[in-house]
Amino acid sequence: MAPAEIVDDVDNDDELMEQKVINEEYKIWKKNSPFLYDMILSTALDWPTLTTQWFPDVKDIPDKNRLQHRLLIGTHTSEGKSNYLQIAEIEIPKHIEPNPDDYDEDRGEIGGYGNKSSSSSEPPVIKFTVTQKIDHPGEVNKARYQPQNPDVIATLAVDGRVLVFDRTKHSMIPTGTPSPQIELIGHTQEGFGLHWNPHEAGRLATGSEDRTVLLWDLNTASEGKLKPSRTYKNHKHIVNDVQHHPHVKSFIGTVSDDLTLQVIDIRTPGDQAAVIARDGHTDAINALSWNPKEEVLVATASADKTIGIWDLRNMKQKIHTLEGHADAVTSLAWHPDEPSILGSGSYDRRLIFWDLSRVGEEQTPEDAEDGPPELLFMHGGHTNHLADFSWNLNDPWLVASAAEDNLLEIWKVSSAIIAQDVADLPSNELGANSATD
Repeated sequence: MAPAEIVDDVDNDDELMEQKVINEEYKIWKKNSPFLYDMILSTALDWPTLTTQWFPDVKDIPDKNRLQHRLLIGTHTSEGKSNYLQIAEIEIPKHIEPNPDDYDEDRGEIGGYGNKSSSSSEPPVIKFTVTQKIDHPGEVNKARYQPQNPDVIATLAVDGRVLVFDRTKHSMIPTGTPSPQIELIGHTQEGFGLHWNPHEAGRLATGSEDRTVLLWDLNTASEGKLKPSRTYKNHKHIVNDVQHHPHVKSFIGTVSDDLTLQVIDIRTPGDQAAVIARDGHTDAINALSWNPKEEVLVATASADKTIGIWDLRNMKQKIHTLEGHADAVTSLAWHPDEPSILGSGSYDRRLIFWDLSRVGEEQTPEDAEDGPPELLFMHGGHTNHLADFSWNLNDPWLVASAAEDNLLEIWKVSSAIIAQDVADLPSNELGANSATD
C-alpha cells in the first residue's frame, strides 16, 4: 500500500504544479488581452458544452447600435442531470474601438457584459442569453444545423442515435421529455462525426466509434424513424470526423483512429473509400476540414499535436505540416472568407490561427522562438481542453470557442493584428507547394 500512496502523492503534486502553471499563463494572457482583441466575452455556462456553431443569420436591433447573432450549443451534465440542446442570442456592438481603460481586471474581458467604465459614456457591452432549451437524452456530443434550413438541427447522442429536431416545433423552455422529430437508427456506439450535405437538403453523414460511416436521407423518413441509406466500413478503427466536400458533390472526407484520411465517392458502389491517405500522422486523426475556396486543399488534425495540409491531386504525402500545439489537436476549421487562414483547437487549451501564405518566410532567431512564420495568432483565454470553436459567417473574425469546463468565449482578434498579416494567396500557390516533411 505504501508505494501506491507515494504514487498518489506524486500525481497530486504534478496536478497542483500543472494547475499553478495554467493559472500563471492565464494571468499573463489577461494582462495582455486589451492589446490583442477588439472584444472578448467570457461567460460561465450552467454546464459545459462539447459543441458550438454560429447560426448563419444576424439581426439589426432597432434603435441600438447592435447586432444580434445566434449560437447553437449543448450540455454535458453530471449523471442524473437533464441535458439540453440550446440556442443562445448574443448582442454585439456594431463598432468597437478597443480601449485599454475598458479592461475588466476581474473577468479578463474587453466589452464583457456587465462591464462598467468611466473611460467612455457607453462602453461596449456583449450580452449573452440562452433563449431556447430543448430536452435531449444524455449529453450532446455534437450539434449542427441544416444549411438549407437552420431550424432543423441534428445531434449525436451518447447511445449512438442521431437525433433530428425542428426547433420551431419545440417550446422555448424544456418539457422534461426528449421528443426529436426523427430518430436515425444505425450506429451501435456513440460518435462525434456529423456533417450535413451542403448540396442537397435533408441528407447528412455521420461517423462513430463503431467504425462505420453512415449516410442518411431524411426525405425518406416515415413515422419518426430512419435507417441509413448507405453504410461504409472503410475504416479499421473509430471514425472521428466526416465532412462533405464543399464543391465536389460526391466526395465525403473521413478520418479515424486508424491514422488514415479517406475520401468516399458516393458514385462508386461498395462500402470502401475511393482514396486513402496514409502515413501523414503518427497518432489518431481527430478532425478534417476542406478549404471552402480552394477545392484541392484539405487539413487534418491529429493527436500527434500536428496539422497536416493535403492536396487532393496527390494524396501520397502531405504538402505541409503545421507545428505549434503542445497536445492533441481536436478541432479544425478554415476561415470562411480568407483561403489561407486555418483555425485549430487543442487539448493544450489553445486556439491557433494559421496563415498558410506565410509558409517558408524567413525569420529572425527571436521570431522563431515564438513559433513558425505561419502561426498568426494564439488565443490563450481557456484554462481547459478546447472542445469546439466556430467562425461567424457574418463577422468572419468573430469566434466562439468552448472548453471542456463550462467556459464559453466570444472574441474577436485585434484588427491591427489581422491587417498586418493576412494576405490572399492564389490557388496555384496554395495547392502547389512541394512536400516539406
